[in-house]
Amino acid sequence: MPIAFGVEGDDLVVRVIEQSAGTAGFTALLDPDCLSEFLMATFPAASLSPALRRVLVLQMSGIGLKEGARLDNRSVETRKRQAQHLRERFDGADLSTISRKVAAALVLALAAHVNPPRQAVGRTLADYVNRYMPKGVRAYGLTSADGRTSTPVLDMGRPDARPVIVLHPMALPDIRAAEIEACERIGLRLIWPLRHGTLDPGASALTPEAHMEHAVRGAELAITTVAHDRVPVLAFAAASKVGLALARAHPERVSALHVAGACVREGRPETGARRLARGVLALAAQRPMLLDPVLGHLEGRLRRPGALKQLLEAQFSDSPADAAIVARDLHGTYGVDRFSDSLLDSAASARHDFLFQADLGWHRAPADLAIQLHHGAQDAIHPLPLIEALADSLPNARLHVLPGAGQLVWYEHLHRVLERVAAE
Repeated sequence: MPIAFGVEGDDLVVRVIEQSAGTAGFTALLDPDCLSEFLMATFPAASLSPALRRVLVLQMSGIGLKEGARLDNRSVETRKRQAQHLRERFDGADLSTISRKVAAALVLALAAHVNPPRQAVGRTLADYVNRYMPKGVRAYGLTSADGRTSTPVLDMGRPDARPVIVLHPMALPDIRAAEIEACERIGLRLIWPLRHGTLDPGASALTPEAHMEHAVRGAELAITTVAHDRVPVLAFAAASKVGLALARAHPERVSALHVAGACVREGRPETGARRLARGVLALAAQRPMLLDPVLGHLEGRLRRPGALKQLLEAQFSDSPADAAIVARDLHGTYGVDRFSDSLLDSAASARHDFLFQADLGWHRAPADLAIQLHHGAQDAIHPLPLIEALADSLPNARLHVLPGAGQLVWYEHLHRVLERVAAE
């Protein structure tokens, strides 16, 4: 792990050129107050004055006493006395030993901040990633400092690329090597905090309020521990509700909300192939207490051989674009298995995508939140005029039409969305 130290005025510059696969290198600029805080926490017995900290910074940067005295317009004799005091604070160790000891502790602390400790994920999620996702996708768990929130994360793209928080739909979309290559080409890193119950078949469903709270906390945890900055958020379909809630709760964390395949409830077509979905949505909106037994019965039906494939082909038959996406997935390398595992092993999460649509929260969008709607012109579920009206009703929204896409913004359609996110 190549490391370089330097000085910039009164500040210490730390550059970690590269780390192990899957972790990011970094450059850190520590002002005197920040360095003092670190030293007091890590070496409390040393209790260094500003002058002694300066000698230490110069030593860590490879600048000897004579050169350091010249840089700071001090006498060499003064610097020798300060160096002796510094050695005394570290039990008489020589300056090179002190520098190595402090540098090692500092790099470890910075690396833990940039690449926080991560936990293993559940077997179902690990198996899904190993079987269905391309090489380079990382899966790990994050836990908040207070232990209240644990969130599995999918992480794809270069670790040093610009982070984007991605809020997933009911079933994870098909991610191929081409999507990873697109991320690397345009310089994005996609961080997917997974909602409770996603690829966790043993999970019990939370209440709608608890599920939303966990989703928002998980996304905020991913931002603070992985992204470390104000970031764009990309939400698929009804997960826009989580994005809006995140922006309301943590406006300082969200630079913009991008929505791929926006959902609206009112005005949707009442005819067409999606009778089952319309019925479940109506139940979620009007009689949510009956949703669990209905979804349980539906899950049992969909586990029968051929049932899920038949349902997917029927549900998206009104849109040639969506029918083509479904065909590419179902007739690809894994057949129906990938979609089946993604959906049916996520029942405790997927049910909430129906509940989200009872109140998507568009009317509560923060006035200063930049919202970018990326919508397929061939979406038969949420026709373009409805989304145009939605964009007009929002205080700070822009609509981008995807001519060849429907509701499923996958594959090349996703590449176009990512390019717009990168251009933000």
